[in-house]
Amino acid sequence: MKHVDIVNGSTKVYGLIGHPIKHTLSPIIHNTLAKMLKYNMIYVPFDVPSGGLREALTGAYQLNIQGMNVTVPYKQEVIPFLSKIEGYANQIGAVNTLKRGKDGYIGYNTDAEGLLQSLIQNEIRISGKNIMIIGAGGAARAAAMVTASQNPKQIYIVNRTKEKAEELSKAVSSHYDVPVQYGSLHSMDKDFIVDLCIQTTSVGLLPGNDQSPITDEAFFSRVQAAVDLIYNPSETLFLKMAKKSGCKTVNGFGMLFFQAIRAFEIWNEITVPPMYIDQLFEALKNEFNL
Repeated sequence: MKHVDIVNGSTKVYGLIGHPIKHTLSPIIHNTLAKMLKYNMIYVPFDVPSGGLREALTGAYQLNIQGMNVTVPYKQEVIPFLSKIEGYANQIGAVNTLKRGKDGYIGYNTDAEGLLQSLIQNEIRISGKNIMIIGAGGAARAAAMVTASQNPKQIYIVNRTKEKAEELSKAVSSHYDVPVQYGSLHSMDKDFIVDLCIQTTSVGLLPGNDQSPITDEAFFSRVQAAVDLIYNPSETLFLKMAKKSGCKTVNGFGMLFFQAIRAFEIWNEITVPPMYIDQLFEALKNEFNL
């Protein structure tokens, strides 16, 4: 048996904290990548029940856990317990990656970079384009900040409640000099031409895969590319409607995959060679029909 297949006294431990997390693909991505690169590490999921986050982080640090990903519902709640936050995490106000530091865990947000890399992989441009973002939660903040950083022509944020869309709009404008409009799903500008529409809400996630935040098929006639950050199911009703109208469609697997790659790079202070990234991406996509 190869050394990398053995958990021993030198094995570095990484993990995922969230609740619930039974559906996660992150352990498969990180453990497979570790074997490919011959890293003596293991990545495991930690289901942390409500109210247990502080104790979980304290225990993880005492157990010398080197790094963790953070998923719902703790991406914002985790911030007060960190020694500092870096990069996009400061703009987004949410953290999905922790790296062990001298005085505690340091927080990063690799969701934004994961989304950007997924768009690049699918040859979807942002610069000079009209961008629409559906939703105003943590994922929407990541999408809004990273698209704003790429010099779009304009960003239009729509949400079920107009107030949250306005709040996110102001947050984007505080960091980037980009025109930002906002509105509710029921009052959005019917004349807005959408080069890229990013769906960031949980509407359409299993078992509610018969639902979509957009119910008017005519909406997609003015959309060029549609991205849904959901990856299970691999094709949501939102994406089915978009594809029917001739839009280019992309699901959320690419964002999940590339944010994991970036987290791995942060933990190990490396750049993963493209050949390994491509090989792992295709293997996972085929294995799970993504």
